[in-house]
Amino acid sequence: MNRAALLPILAISLTLASGLGATGAGANEDDDFQTRLFGRGLTKQKLHACFKRVYDAPHLAAHPKQNVRTMSLLVTADPGSGSPTYAIAIAVTFRKSGQHFDSYGDCGSIHDLAGNGPANTAHCGVECDGGSIDVAIKDKGSLLVSIPEGARLWRPGGDDDTGNARGRFGEDDKLFRLDKTKLTDCLSLASDEDKPALRKGP
Repeated sequence: MNRAALLPILAISLTLASGLGATGAGANEDDDFQTRLFGRGLTKQKLHACFKRVYDAPHLAAHPKQNVRTMSLLVTADPGSGSPTYAIAIAVTFRKSGQHFDSYGDCGSIHDLAGNGPANTAHCGVECDGGSIDVAIKDKGSLLVSIPEGARLWRPGGDDDTGNARGRFGEDDKLFRLDKTKLTDCLSLASDEDKPALRKGP
């Protein structure tokens, strides 16, 4: 399955807390989200942000039920022809097998759902009962990624891993803090169209 076919896999609802400047659904929410995540607002060009975590041996030894060894997340904002849209791409490797898997998703405009669920969070539902992924802005330099019940995964450039994808996540693979890093760390997750922008940098 190619990347273009994977983009609609996740349905994402991005939310912002009113205490962070979101006064209701619309442009203010988008502006706040863009500034906090990308460091500036969206104009005519796409914006990208890359987050990554590599768990070292001491951490894995202290968390024997965690199977995730590395995780990367690429977030892309596209001005489009009207309301901005956002896309995510996630890559994980597992220490038991060393294999690499991806998931992709996209979303529309941000809506203020504070009070109906966790604020400041992108909720990602994986199709075909594939689990869910929540992405929350922690602070200026990091995100929290929650995968409470595992999630459906795809091999890069290959087929989906529906047979045992959830089983690849260990009992301690529930919540991950990812730190902001250089855009080139997410090149493998970007489309061919977006790779030049990631190489150029912000």
